[in-house]
Amino acid sequence: MKTCYVVVVNYKRWEDTVACLRSLFGSQYPAIKALVVDNLSGNQSLEQIAGQLRAAPLEWPAVQGQADFTLTTAESLSGLDFRQLPDLLLVQNNRNAGFAAGNNLVLQYLQHLDGYVFLLNPDMTLHPAALQALSGATLQWPNAVFGLQTRSFDQPDQVLFYGGGTIRYATATVKMQETPTDGSQLDYISGGALFLDATTLKAVGLLPEDYFLYWEETDWCQQAIRKGYTLAVCPEAICYDKVSTVIGRGFLSDYYYTRNGLLFLRKYAKGSLPTALLGTFLRAGKRLLAGRGDRAKGMWRGVVDFLTGKDNGH
Repeated sequence: MKTCYVVVVNYKRWEDTVACLRSLFGSQYPAIKALVVDNLSGNQSLEQIAGQLRAAPLEWPAVQGQADFTLTTAESLSGLDFRQLPDLLLVQNNRNAGFAAGNNLVLQYLQHLDGYVFLLNPDMTLHPAALQALSGATLQWPNAVFGLQTRSFDQPDQVLFYGGGTIRYATATVKMQETPTDGSQLDYISGGALFLDATTLKAVGLLPEDYFLYWEETDWCQQAIRKGYTLAVCPEAICYDKVSTVIGRGFLSDYYYTRNGLLFLRKYAKGSLPTALLGTFLRAGKRLLAGRGDRAKGMWRGVVDFLTGKDNGH
């Protein structure tokens, strides 16, 4: 049985990360190595997580025991033997360069191992059978990048989306897949829960780091498709989403979503940029009229910084 290397990037929300880890090790899958990268939260997130786990260890029914953990730093990773990891490695990053960079900090080592790689957001929890289902799906589609059936954490019977979504090039937006699919018509798999073989990661490459937040997995999936890999959804694998407790919905969310969508178009569909820019200004105007000035400001600033080549989001 292949080891599943699960990467969780934490930023401030250590409570969510602890809940995520408890659901992960509550899995029926007996071969898990989890790596939590704290992106310089500034609130002692890793110490808080470690304290919680010392007080109430991670129960791991699949191995009839408890998961052990070790704390380390980004500077120490190069000296580690990634074939001999603890069950849980807590990594303190020395910078916050975004979602992709946080993942890449450990993905650069995991890509050389024999196993699965699973990117999981800290505001997600897993159904106990999810990893077993994903592992089984790789036997049928060994060259696929998998998404999960994603449900609402607060309303577990409500399906939010299946795997990922499709790109709306005319507006620099995406539409999530709300009906069951095998994934063949998707343009990307959500980075909140993305599962693949380590050999696929090595072949496609690490996540692009020029987005900071949003659209990096969309870019990466386009690269995967161009290299002959397929996108797939494993509907039997279920996760539960708290819906972005890390950044919420406001200026930063709209800023990066807007700016990065335009960056993506410039890379893959330049001809759509004029229409997308016009549509963005119109949507921002609607938000302003609806009393959501902060979100409208985020969209406008995203357009301005895209045009001037700046990043004023962080």
